[in-house]
Amino acid sequence: MFVMDKKGDYKWGIILSLILGLMVLSLSLYFIFNELWSGDDVDRQVCRQSIQLRATLPDFGLEWYKFNSFKDEYPLKCTTHVVEIGKKEIDRGEAGKIIAETMAECWALYGKGDENAFPAEVFKSSTCVPCARIHFTDEAKKAVDGGKISIRQALDLKMDPKYSYYVYLRDSGKKFSAFDFGNNVSFNLSGNGFAVGNETGYWENAELKNKIGGLFTARMRTTEISLPEFFDVEKGDLLISYGIVTVSDIDFGDYVPYLFYFQAEDGNPFNEVKSDFIFNFWRVPVATLEILWDIPEEGWEAFANKDVGFCESWEGIPA
Repeated sequence: MFVMDKKGDYKWGIILSLILGLMVLSLSLYFIFNELWSGDDVDRQVCRQSIQLRATLPDFGLEWYKFNSFKDEYPLKCTTHVVEIGKKEIDRGEAGKIIAETMAECWALYGKGDENAFPAEVFKSSTCVPCARIHFTDEAKKAVDGGKISIRQALDLKMDPKYSYYVYLRDSGKKFSAFDFGNNVSFNLSGNGFAVGNETGYWENAELKNKIGGLFTARMRTTEISLPEFFDVEKGDLLISYGIVTVSDIDFGDYVPYLFYFQAEDGNPFNEVKSDFIFNFWRVPVATLEILWDIPEEGWEAFANKDVGFCESWEGIPA
């Protein structure tokens, strides 16, 4: 006669539940780390995980001034993703879609602008990461009609039946858009090349906006940020990068992200990207002003009157 072992069944039930729970967790992590890319690309999975880890680590200091961060203790493990376009892709008319898809992947990699993996300070620094590099083979270059591909038209291609790549980059983030600094300074996507504000531009107040937060007043150049309208096959690879300016503000948040791109041989973009485009228009809650009287005068000058470049430093692993 068969006798049911209730204790044994109970234990097996617990083990089965744990196994099912681990399977669900594994599948969840799989989809989190593979929102827009294949699970075979280990480098991008590692990059995404390092971004998520750093984004959860705290900054230290007052609400309006952070002076230390755990984020600096963990490296950003992101390697530039090299995307090669050959003659086959040109013949199929796929080059534009590949470029737009790569930009969307880059924005998704950094949480669509909704995560901050970099230390938050008072408009003290900007950091950029080379996300992807689009490389055309020699055969592909010869096959391009007119020697140019419209990046702007590529962004208007359908990513989904309901929206284009441009709409995704503009609206997918809950806080910020990819090509609009602080939801106030729209990048010019029809430029002749890559250009940041210059020394002859005027400074004026700009109310930077967090879609789910408050406002932050910054002094910015009136000169627009221009991105090239066309990919010119004779001007080198297209480098797609993620940039972020860190800020510490009670209402606004602690960062402003953006996406940009340029061709490696179009002028001198790595010098252009260092150009100043923000002046630190600093503000402090009145209740905390008495804390600051002990700061030396020279400290005030360095602390409150610092221009911020478009990319003051680079992180990540170039390829």
